[in-house]
Amino acid sequence: MSKKSFSRAPRPKQLTPETIDAYVHGGAGHDTRASAPKSGERSLEGTTKRLSLDLPEEAHRRFKVACAATGRKMATELTIFIERRTKELEQEALN
Repeated sequence: MSKKSFSRAPRPKQLTPETIDAYVHGGAGHDTRASAPKSGERSLEGTTKRLSLDLPEEAHRRFKVACAATGRKMATELTIFIERRTKELEQEALN
């Protein structure tokens, strides 16, 4: 088996300022298309806030497995639950 050798690693071509500007102003990370929510997912209106939740490990595992088995996202399921439960609590507060 012969050894392959090279004097040095190949260098990429130097980019022109026009190429760099084109990438910066319209390249990756600047998607202007509106993303539609996937089926079964609800779009969140307005700004979002992060919610941290301490959950027993077994409950987390069961929830994650159940969501994966049915092809659902955990965050989407929690959002649906929170919306439904919030409506129930608001109705209870009115009574």
